[in-house]
Amino acid sequence: MLVGSAALWLRDEIAGVADADAVIEPGERNIHRLRAALAGIAIGLVPSADAFSGGSVVPVVTAYGKVDCLVERGRRDWGRLRRGAGFLLVADVPVLVASSSDAWDLRRRFKERENE
Repeated sequence: MLVGSAALWLRDEIAGVADADAVIEPGERNIHRLRAALAGIAIGLVPSADAFSGGSVVPVVTAYGKVDCLVERGRRDWGRLRRGAGFLLVADVPVLVASSSDAWDLRRRFKERENE
């Protein structure tokens, strides 16, 4: 699920996007699917499945820009975030995007944590 500034941009909430923040639905199968998808667009190595399984934020640089995989957030908040999310078309592909209110909430909490 796309969250953060990219989600807000897709929902016409903000203008600038520096990277993509993605929350991953918990589960081993999803981690392997994510790694396979990222391997097809990554510049350099894709972190191991263990990094995704145990990490908090796993960054991956792709041909399209940086993707921060928020795996801890997925483990903790997937159900709540999923309830408000919806699919939006991006280049004719449906992408699960967090609601504006959830994206703003995560952005505020994450930015506050960075500034502590």
